Amino acid sequence: MRLGRTSFLALVFLVLPALAGCRADVRERLAVGLAEVNTRYVELVKAPETTLVPVEAAWLHGWQVLLVQTFTVPNPHYFYAALSDGGTVLVLSNRPDSFAQLTRSAGVRVDNASLAIKVAVLYLDVTRAYRSLPYRVDAIADVQWLPHPDAAEQQQRADLETKYADLVGPPTAEPSGTGWTVTAWRVNNRTLVRHRLTVAANGAVHDSPEVLETEIPAIWIY
Repeated sequence: MRLGRTSFLALVFLVLPALAGCRADVRERLAVGLAEVNTRYVELVKAPETTLVPVEAAWLHGWQVLLVQTFTVPNPHYFYAALSDGGTVLVLSNRPDSFAQLTRSAGVRVDNASLAIKVAVLYLDVTRAYRSLPYRVDAIADVQWLPHPDAAEQQQRADLETKYADLVGPPTAEPSGTGWTVTAWRVNNRTLVRHRLTVAANGAVHDSPEVLETEIPAIWIY
């Protein structure tokens, strides 16, 4: 089942946590900061139909992360950005280098497994590109399977559920040198990907994705 971009957005954001909207002053500060980074986003941020959704990341001292989204048809828009207390803005979507700058600026110090997982998960969520359909899964049951599979697709799904029932799970972290190795799972359109992310003590992240399955019977976009 293929999805158009608008349908895709509605599906993806169903898995995002429902958080309170941002105050008007945050919107204005974000627009001012974006004027120095990416001017095409300024009008989007100021548009009344655009919502700003705060992303939980209390460990980023002096910064807040925001999902900027609008469902205008036929051209919906969405991106993640970070806003500092001083007004600096970093666009994070599809920009791992901006995430590295963010953790450096926030003075992140990763000294436990719980924080390593939080850093890795945020990295996966906010630096993803929406040209396809990427979303994290904590169990094989979280895959957005085709709603009306044929017999072959039904069997393929059953085989995958059996194969990965004990493999796919919530993110885990293990010590690795002076940092941590976090394992997380994600579906990207019709591929199942295992991510092994190296999280350094200073919050720097290096992702090593491994595609384990392709052409799975899942919803995808074009």
